Amino acid sequence: MARTLILVFCLFLVAGCASIPRTGGPKPAGEISAQELCRKYNIECRWDPVSQTITMFYLNKKIQGMVGSDMVVTDKNRIALSAPLYRKHGAVIFPPDFERAVFGPASVPQEDYVRGAQSGRLRKVVVDAGHGGKDPGAIGVGGLKEKDVVLDIARRVKKDFEAAGVTVVMTRDSEDFISLADRTMMASQPDVDLFVSIHANANKTRRANGIEVYYVGALSRDDKGEDQRLANEKKICSLYNMRSDIPDLRAVAMDMLYAYKCAFSPGLSDAVAQGLAHEVPRQSRGSKPERFFVLRNTLIPAVLVEVGFVTNPKEAALLKDNAFRQRLADSITKSVLRFVYASGI
Repeated sequence: MARTLILVFCLFLVAGCASIPRTGGPKPAGEISAQELCRKYNIECRWDPVSQTITMFYLNKKIQGMVGSDMVVTDKNRIALSAPLYRKHGAVIFPPDFERAVFGPASVPQEDYVRGAQSGRLRKVVVDAGHGGKDPGAIGVGGLKEKDVVLDIARRVKKDFEAAGVTVVMTRDSEDFISLADRTMMASQPDVDLFVSIHANANKTRRANGIEVYYVGALSRDDKGEDQRLANEKKICSLYNMRSDIPDLRAVAMDMLYAYKCAFSPGLSDAVAQGLAHEVPRQSRGSKPERFFVLRNTLIPAVLVEVGFVTNPKEAALLKDNAFRQRLADSITKSVLRFVYASGI
């Protein structure tokens, strides 16, 4: 027993509590350390000092490499590098071709997708904090109210977007009750690019847990003729100064908007779900189509994020925690920016 404890203690000293070895000393041109790589792409990295293996998670891809080997495994694929991984002054060093070979030519560093937003690829986002005022939303463990949780997270998302140079419109930034119709109307502006709605889940079964993201499913003819959708279409057409005496023109324009929304929203939803799965320590319930009012009546790409179950004791405790709320907000924002930059809208 004593020998085992000594061995474990030595491993902690060598591994630095299993954290990624730190960078030390100059490196040849083009090489990059694990610490620099993880910071650059804002990704999760895990270092195993016993096997000398590093594991990274980037855009739903698991990547593993071993010191001394020039082969990297990504899911079920093996990629040969120009040189093996090695350690220098305690740091794991990757060869110059690692980023392009493993992450791909379209890899997007954190600073790049923020720069993409600042350059105008993403102009304005409507951030929708669900419920509010007389509508508390779901009420969970210890009286935790959905409306309070999601308003705080939405405010944090707003700050993150603004830090990246994106203008944000909040459907509500206070306790006020805002109708679903008014929320979709706020998104019916020519310069609004995306609609991000934030909610918290509930279930009679206290064991239900996890985070899920929704996008609009296929709309029926009745959905497309819904009063609120028609009102939003009329508003945006008037803002575009579209002639009202040519009904076919309006129909074609709205069909184009709907086609774009349907094409873009699933990928955006997947990206947010994947980002949350990698960066937030909760079960992922995935990305799913749904006909929620704010999804089917907004005319632009839209997602609705359920950040956890207020009825689950563990998740309710997390949702009360400021650090966890910030982690959720950061992940949502970064996932949106990353996807928008990669999509080139």
